[in-house]
Amino acid sequence: MRTENRSFLSIDLHDDGICNVTFNRPTWALAEEWELDELFHDIRFGTDVKVVVFSGKGDAFCGGAHHSDDPYDGYGYYERSIRLFHQIIEIDKPLVMAVNGTAGGTGLTFAMFGDIVFVERQVMFRDAHVLGGVVTATGPYQWPQSIGLARAKRYLLTGDEFTAEQALQFGLISDVVETGTALEHANAMAKRLAEIRPQAVQGTKRALNTWLRMSFEPVMTTGLSYEFLRFPEEYAAKTRAAQNETQH
Repeated sequence: MRTENRSFLSIDLHDDGICNVTFNRPTWALAEEWELDELFHDIRFGTDVKVVVFSGKGDAFCGGAHHSDDPYDGYGYYERSIRLFHQIIEIDKPLVMAVNGTAGGTGLTFAMFGDIVFVERQVMFRDAHVLGGVVTATGPYQWPQSIGLARAKRYLLTGDEFTAEQALQFGLISDVVETGTALEHANAMAKRLAEIRPQAVQGTKRALNTWLRMSFEPVMTTGLSYEFLRFPEEYAAKTRAAQNETQH
């Protein structure tokens, strides 16, 4: 497992097999995709990793995807997204999420890929793709299996916001915890998981992820095709402008 810090990620691997990964720039977009590619490869194939805990630096978890291509390259972004998401569902090691604040766009998607998701009470949820005139792909892929098709339609078609408590009631997340304690809870859970025979945990997760593999091609890839083929260039331009302002 490569543990040298990157610009976007901090990685800390412990002797007990627990790996803590922190998003260093949680309010920025997922800009350094190569870092995630490398990280997911190391998690999947590294024999020294048993459990991974993800958290965000400061008071935010992780921002959405970035659109730095100029002009916007929908096909290229589609290919990178397919590769990124497919890597995640092929990871057998448990992923524990400590959602300590805002999780926007792809950041929210990434949080929902967690096997156990601790969310602080103040966090609000929203998939606002439609409000920006953009198709959402990850919502239709992830949400219905957790919260049901009717409720998924209710919130994905409107982009309405809901609380962490509602997310728990819906079945979208595992636990709601007090502000400032998500990482503590996530680390405690990671310790429990690391003490169980790895073959049992990883085999069980692989079986559970069969549901995600079954729906990846018909739902995720179709949704991404609609999202990026119909992605308004003016929306991409606004996203780039907002990111440039944040970085400066």
